[in-house]
Amino acid sequence: MNRDSDIPEDLLLKLLLEPLSADDSPSGTRFFPAADADSAELGGTGMPTPPVYPDFETSTPAPAASEDDALDPNYTPVFDSGDLSTVQPHFEALLKRRLRQEIAHRPPLFPWEKGLQDYPDALRPGAASIWLDHLKNLSVPGDVPEDVLADLLNQCQQVAQDIRQTGRRLVAAVEGLFPDQPQTLEYIAGLVARPAYRSAQTESLAEVDYPKASIQQQVALAMLAAQGIFEALSLTVGPTTLTQTQTWLTASGVLTVQATYAAAENQLEVKAVLPTDGSLTLISLDETAGSERSTPGELVLRLTTHPGAVHRLDVSLGQTKVAPLSFQVMIAER
Repeated sequence: MNRDSDIPEDLLLKLLLEPLSADDSPSGTRFFPAADADSAELGGTGMPTPPVYPDFETSTPAPAASEDDALDPNYTPVFDSGDLSTVQPHFEALLKRRLRQEIAHRPPLFPWEKGLQDYPDALRPGAASIWLDHLKNLSVPGDVPEDVLADLLNQCQQVAQDIRQTGRRLVAAVEGLFPDQPQTLEYIAGLVARPAYRSAQTESLAEVDYPKASIQQQVALAMLAAQGIFEALSLTVGPTTLTQTQTWLTASGVLTVQATYAAAENQLEVKAVLPTDGSLTLISLDETAGSERSTPGELVLRLTTHPGAVHRLDVSLGQTKVAPLSFQVMIAER
């Protein structure tokens, strides 16, 4: 008898639910143990009490075998304990099938749901971000869509700390939007990196509709937007420029960030005025400083630094789980 788990389910179910006939009764010492002294007293016809198995169709337990059945030479159990390797997979398959039917008929709900609801397959990148309001005020022609700006904001924050060269930054910021245009990206990045190009192209691209624009125009608009984001998230201070301030419009109000460099002490001071409760984290290679407050107002952090150093400033607002806004604070060498 083949006892592998790949026995067809219908055959196994039939074996489980239908008693075997006398002709099909299994034989051998596994079903009929050798008679012992007690069975000898019964005339050699004694048999062990057959095991009882649950009914797979109902939850009512099967009746125990009577003493007459136990003494009946034609009575045999369907399976003995040695066949659990066959019974268990089939029983688990039945349970899984029943669970699938129940879930399809009565899907589970979240605690806040009173009935079935349709949800989007994926959230638009940054759709719930409190940082997007500022992007609408970027001086970028072409009316770049919000989802593109949100993607650019995420990319710009990721690459700003790792890439210093302007052209490479622009390529890294937009290559996710144009994965099959490496040569176009390299060429246009070289143009957008020039201030003269940006001032000249602002007027020519002002009337361009981004969704209907050519690939080259879309790349140029996306890189102009990325350049505006890089500049808005950058503060550079040093011996000649001791203080620089940036503002960022959020959904809760205006965020103000000011960086001040004290050359004599080689100390960087970062001051932020938060529109809501929030926190600041200033990160360098050697040190990390952080502060938070539960009400709107000012936070101040200080770090020892040196010319040429680059620091990251993370600003978080409120109790939301939105990713922080990351500024880059650079200390100019001269």
